[in-house]
Amino acid sequence: MSVTSPPARAVQSRSIDVRRRILAAAVDVLVEHGYAGATTLRIQDRAGVTRGRLLHHYPSRDELLIAASHQLASSRIAELSSDTTWPEDPAERIDAAVETLSTCFTQGGYFWAATELWLAARNHEELRAQLLPLERELAAEVRRAADGYFGEELAAHPEFRDLREVIFTSLRGMALSRSFDPREEPIRRHIARLQRLARSVLL
Repeated sequence: MSVTSPPARAVQSRSIDVRRRILAAAVDVLVEHGYAGATTLRIQDRAGVTRGRLLHHYPSRDELLIAASHQLASSRIAELSSDTTWPEDPAERIDAAVETLSTCFTQGGYFWAATELWLAARNHEELRAQLLPLERELAAEVRRAADGYFGEELAAHPEFRDLREVIFTSLRGMALSRSFDPREEPIRRHIARLQRLARSVLL
């Protein structure tokens, strides 16, 4: 059995840290400047790395942007799952699940990073070819997380899958409208509507 030496572990740790900084910088730049403005120069400056170091980890700009967006999404999903204490009462569990899902679209940069990539992929064949299979994997991950939010019993309801897709689509629309109308009151009303809808379907 091989054992990684302390110097090798230190190098590996630094490499992981650099990758994390690059991915975080890529998301920030993508959200702030859009797909066209998310240049490797801006990303390397934000990450505080050389161009050579950036290209060593991510030779392709699109590969980097996709990896950054998906890393953020996966981390956010895991974070929400671990940070939430789920109520035992089914109605309260539904409300908590919808509330938790809404934070995926209203907090953090994932939604806007993903939106920039989706819009760019509309007329960019190569980007779409790279993005689509990974988006399908991520969508499956989000669905599994949502099933866990609602819990096994509620997720077994025959109408649950259709409801889950309606909630996702509705939250995406809510997040888009927030880009020009960031008021909290309409958002809270919309989340309350989704909670009432979910309770009416599942209970």
